[in-house]
Amino acid sequence: MTFSPFRSIGRVAALLTPVLFIIAGGLCFYSPADARPLSIGIIAPPSLLAAPVARNTVNDALRLVQESFPCARISLNDSTASIRLVLPALNQNNAATLPGTVAQSYTWTSRPTGSATVLTLSATTAAGVSNGLYGLLQERLGYRFIHPRQTIVPRHATWPLPGRFRWSATPRFASRGFHLHTLHPTELATQLHDPSYPGALADVKEYIDWLARNGQNTTQFFLLRGVDRDRWPPHARAFVEYAHQRGVTVGVEISLSMLQQQAFQAVKLLRPFHRRQIDRNLAWLFQVPWDFVTLESATGEHLPRIDRLAPSLRNQVAERVTKRYGARFFHATHVIRPKAEEANGTPPRVDELPRDCGILVHTVMCYSASEEKAPVYGNHNQRFMLKLAEQESRRRETWYWPESSYWVAFDNSVPQMLLPYLSARHHDMMTMERLGVTGHLTFTSGWEWGYWLTDWSIARWSWRHVSSGREELTSPLSVLGDIFPDRRLRHLWSDALTLQEHYLKNRELLRYTAALAPFSEMPWPFNRPFQPEPPFRYEKLIESRDTEGLLGTTVTDLEAFSQRMERLALEISRESERFEATVPNGKEGLRGISRELERGLTVTALRAGHRALTIRASMAQRQLPPEKRPGAEALRLLARAAAVRERALVLVKEQEAGYRYPVNLVARKRTDLTAYGFGYLYPVSELHFWKREEEQARRLRFDALFMNLWDFRRTLGLESLLF
Repeated sequence: MTFSPFRSIGRVAALLTPVLFIIAGGLCFYSPADARPLSIGIIAPPSLLAAPVARNTVNDALRLVQESFPCARISLNDSTASIRLVLPALNQNNAATLPGTVAQSYTWTSRPTGSATVLTLSATTAAGVSNGLYGLLQERLGYRFIHPRQTIVPRHATWPLPGRFRWSATPRFASRGFHLHTLHPTELATQLHDPSYPGALADVKEYIDWLARNGQNTTQFFLLRGVDRDRWPPHARAFVEYAHQRGVTVGVEISLSMLQQQAFQAVKLLRPFHRRQIDRNLAWLFQVPWDFVTLESATGEHLPRIDRLAPSLRNQVAERVTKRYGARFFHATHVIRPKAEEANGTPPRVDELPRDCGILVHTVMCYSASEEKAPVYGNHNQRFMLKLAEQESRRRETWYWPESSYWVAFDNSVPQMLLPYLSARHHDMMTMERLGVTGHLTFTSGWEWGYWLTDWSIARWSWRHVSSGREELTSPLSVLGDIFPDRRLRHLWSDALTLQEHYLKNRELLRYTAALAPFSEMPWPFNRPFQPEPPFRYEKLIESRDTEGLLGTTVTDLEAFSQRMERLALEISRESERFEATVPNGKEGLRGISRELERGLTVTALRAGHRALTIRASMAQRQLPPEKRPGAEALRLLARAAAVRERALVLVKEQEAGYRYPVNLVARKRTDLTAYGFGYLYPVSELHFWKREEEQARRLRFDALFMNLWDFRRTLGLESLLF
């Protein structure tokens, strides 16, 4: 019989297989501290489980812990578990008079008890218990609730926390959450309004779960006027009731009589009996148990405010909401203000607003409320809104209402991944906390192209954590650092933020890298300012020598930023690969996130280079007679611009493959109730604004109707004055 080494190896392997399984099982299932099987028990008394908010969180935590500790025994109320998370009994009578931040706070204390480790949660309410469980998972055990559709779950074979520690958390604001700006066709705009959309209710619940997991207790969206008046209220009741079971209050924003963007209106101005209209519409609206209602009193951006012309109508809505329906009422503000107020720097007037009504203080884009230069909506800065927050917080419930994305033609629609959102929002949050503002409601317009990072960071920053008596400090990039805890990467991301702050904000390149807003190219008086724009119209590049300085300043700044940003994105990519190679588990998830963010930085760099080329192409035609345009030099520059666009388009297609919601929903033409016939990322899908700017430079067409993307009739909504 011939000797076969392979056959012998096979026999040895067969004999060793059971032994290897036993060893692997032991490594997975035993805690080295006490050589006992790892078991984790959540100890929850009946009084706590009787509260839906706590019960739902306990059940969710059990599922999440089992996913993270696949070899451990996870159970409810197992007093023999080697790791015990002991939750408090509830006494709601004692908690009823506590301030909102105290009632939602919690403290964890861990200590060895015999052969077990016992973690005891101190909290006074079901909300505090829910926050405490999710806080332990995210802030201590390494879970990352980054997006409604993406959670990073760590893998643990043993209990990773020390046996002894004391750690507490307190929210910075009693009310914390997000306003989904559903006037824009973002991820959940359809699901919130259309119960017939497949999975609509499940998608909204998924978002509510994300809020609860991140310690957020408030959400709001803008109601559109085209909702089915019969079929929508049961749908809204279902998601509002679910939110209440998760500890989340829900508000709806409506308009008094806003014309634009298909906003729901309490009043049709050209119809008679305005007060009867208000009562009838509110009776319909409150078939759903809303916790609060926000009212937009302007007829549109840069259009008259009804609260100034007829404040009694706004106050009737406020009185009905608060007295008849028992909900809170908030007055919405905007950074648009009359010239007289702009000249003397006073905050917007709040004419005759009842003292028991709240106010939302709005700021826009990636600018803080306090920085000196913020060229938005024709303003020099937004400091007047900071004054308003300081003034109103002394006399009424005041929530800060800043943006984490702007859409239309500024950030994720271009696309640009603007890191200054992180620094502006972090700075403002600390400022508003010092002022005593009681709420923080972030105005969000989409999560892709890295904007989920801004929202998730804001949610995390809204809590203050103290460990062993010392506060854990946060920074604009601290949450990103939690995903990639690497010193070299932290420095590179800090360099990227500094680079964008310097060029895009301080050198004001955002005036050029943002595409022009829909009305920017209209003739006077319709060309009112919205986002940062050049201090001239682009046709002046051909007609006037007053823009000659661009070649020596702005265009060279665009080129310098583009080159430096692209090099830095490449460095971040290489360093991310090195770091990910050292991570034992979850490597694939980290790589997907890092590539997404790196593509965002690279496309932002390419955008600046592309804009420099199209500006140069326009200016190259200045010396040519009309019949000779565009000319050889302009065509050469436009060919280079097209090549840059094609490079960026490759990255767009890669990014689309990772969109968390269906591409047909968020990035293609479609019919919905908004004023737009497409998802919010449709302009990105073929880099519409980039291509349009090339064609503008080629054909010297700079009017609003050229390659127009917008339905001006539907956006303006003039028919809603009557119908």
